[in-house]
Amino acid sequence: MEATAISIGKSVLSGALNYAQSAAAEEVALQLGVQRDHSFISDELEMMQSFLMAAHEERDDNRVVRTWVKQVRDVSYTVEDCLLDFAVRIEKQSWWCLSRKVLARRYVAMQMKELRDKVEEVSQRSQRYHLIKGSSSNPTSAVGQRIMSSATMSAADDARLRRQKAKMDLVNLINYNGDALRVIALWGTSSSDLQEMSITESAYEDPMIHKNFDCCALITLMCPFSQTDFIRSIVRQIYINSFQEMGEEEKTTIGAQILKMMAPVTEDGLAYEFKRYLNDKSYLIVLNKINTTEDWNCIKTCFPDNKKGSRIIVSTEQVEVASVCIGAEDQALVRKKLFADQSLYAFYSKGKKGPPHM
Repeated sequence: MEATAISIGKSVLSGALNYAQSAAAEEVALQLGVQRDHSFISDELEMMQSFLMAAHEERDDNRVVRTWVKQVRDVSYTVEDCLLDFAVRIEKQSWWCLSRKVLARRYVAMQMKELRDKVEEVSQRSQRYHLIKGSSSNPTSAVGQRIMSSATMSAADDARLRRQKAKMDLVNLINYNGDALRVIALWGTSSSDLQEMSITESAYEDPMIHKNFDCCALITLMCPFSQTDFIRSIVRQIYINSFQEMGEEEKTTIGAQILKMMAPVTEDGLAYEFKRYLNDKSYLIVLNKINTTEDWNCIKTCFPDNKKGSRIIVSTEQVEVASVCIGAEDQALVRKKLFADQSLYAFYSKGKKGPPHM
């Protein structure tokens, strides 16, 4: 009976995990700005799947295990239902219906936070109650378990501190005084290193950062690159971010500006209106997955150097692209390693006054 319960739990979890890791679910998370929560949930579901497989191999006839398996099954159903609901909401809304998009984004953000908490709680119970014995025939002693737990927490704390330091290094680069437009490129030598790019999102979401800029946006580039889609994605984010902080009169004003900007039907017309909109504003733009110099050469023409202290942050797996994005001579190009044990670097130009102290 217990083995059957685990088999059913594995089946339900597998379905939820497959959808959570699908391209469709990733695209929905991207459009709604909940990539981090979506990634966390997918990783936790994958870890639960490993625990279930271990429990199935051990044939552990344990009532507590059966209860946990039922909770895994229930949360898997919830995850799949929520992600499908988000996809339906996206399909029903046109890209230009920005006010409705704001409401959808708020709803999804709250739902994803609740979903993340549920998934995290269920996942932690398997460790809290030591549900899976492991492959060893001898049970781990209480002393051994305490040592392992302490070591795990120490490693987790160390990783958290390293990420926090990397984030603050990036925040300092962004906040470094200077009116000229500044580009900072993050380069990782492998996809595993680039997973630490979450520091760009952490830095971007820092409240002190947003206070320094009139408009902000975080975009992951799609392939093939389309300048029109790229500009519309940024405009949509700028409007959503501004909408949440403005009064009714300001909402009407910026709404009219956005509609005017979106009106041109030609790519050149849209790019012109976009540059004109940014010309009197300080802006922070984060661009993930820029992998060719051709894409960057097209992108950089969209952003005016209006001497307002604007910043562009790019992430790439190509060192050549990182260097080209900075556009500095070799003697002015600085490479700052953000993680001591990983090949993740920040490229930036030290400028006339030298680099910020980090």
